[in-house]
Amino acid sequence: MSRPASELGRALLAEFGPDFVAKQLSNEVVFKRLAPELVQEHFSWHDLNEILARGRTEPAELKLSAESRLLPEHEYMVTRGGHQVVDLTRVFSLMRAGASVIIDSLDRIHPAVRAATDDLMRMVGEMASCNLFVTFDDSKAFNSHYDEVDTFIVQVQGTKHWQVHGPSEAHPLPQYGDNDPARCPRRVVFEKVLEPGDVIHVPRGWWHTVRGGGESSLHLSFVFTRRTGYDWLRWVAYRALHDVDVRESLARAGTPEDQQAQAERVLTAFVKEARGLTLRDFFDSERSGTGGREAAGLPWDVLSARPPAESTVELATVLSPRLDVRDERVVLTAAGQEFALPQAHRVACEVLVEERRLGVGELAERSGTSVAAASALVSALLRAGLVTVTDDGSRRTEGWRAS
Repeated sequence: MSRPASELGRALLAEFGPDFVAKQLSNEVVFKRLAPELVQEHFSWHDLNEILARGRTEPAELKLSAESRLLPEHEYMVTRGGHQVVDLTRVFSLMRAGASVIIDSLDRIHPAVRAATDDLMRMVGEMASCNLFVTFDDSKAFNSHYDEVDTFIVQVQGTKHWQVHGPSEAHPLPQYGDNDPARCPRRVVFEKVLEPGDVIHVPRGWWHTVRGGGESSLHLSFVFTRRTGYDWLRWVAYRALHDVDVRESLARAGTPEDQQAQAERVLTAFVKEARGLTLRDFFDSERSGTGGREAAGLPWDVLSARPPAESTVELATVLSPRLDVRDERVVLTAAGQEFALPQAHRVACEVLVEERRLGVGELAERSGTSVAAASALVSALLRAGLVTVTDDGSRRTEGWRAS
């Protein structure tokens, strides 16, 4: 795993430890405590106010919930200048009456939260996003429910009362499961009033009841969807498309005997393909095809000049690229493409994959090569969309800090 890019990511990795993913992820509630000030440096009331003042949150999505139901947009959105924008007067009025504000995919608009979300993706190896919940007093956004995703809950400001009840059925999915509140188990397996800095992991399918702790509250919900047997089956079916029996039109007008024979041919083709594949093949294929977030590194995205030693290079892919050596070439695989480099760049590529973000000069020093060679490598990777380059890696806008 590459080095975490954010202080919050580093703290979560240190607290949950190397055995968490193998033994506790998706299997049990885990409680940890971080320094409140570290969490609040990643998100604050100031950041929320800045977002709301824009009037729009796209590509994130702002929602309001009251009495355990989502409110229709016309209750808090208005049209101004041809655009749908948030009416803050209505939002504040609804919140005074007990409504909660939810911003889904906060990571798409807030750099520090994005960096922490990406760190969690690398930690668990799954795709993730981050949602924000804002409540006051003892209000609650939803009734008792479970999520079809695993979550890390990070309390940022104020307090929140959590009860976790456990699962009513094993491993529910969006395509399979019954989220009727009447099915919520009565037994409580975890109960705590979360304070700033508190973190809990709630497994997929575990029911929970959440309400405000009597004061204003901000909490971040990092959610990630784990791959399942269903995903593997779909992947194998796609891989089996080379077999004509899989591609053949189904015999809708055929006799029962014809239809059964065709079903058996398709099943035979699928099993034949599946027997030659492993779960590791699936994970490697997914990692090789995973790209990164859209990122701009101007002026270097356009300039033909190579970046100097003072510039900072950062991997653009969320998950680390695969790095292989083939026929005396170093091959980086990411975003569905393979990028071959001379063997001389092997150590520099290994350093970049490990560190994710460092200066061009530091990359040269760490890999035992010249600044010119490191800069040439960075330029090539930039053209391939595998890295971004900035002139000042330390500059951050207050309240939007990633590291």
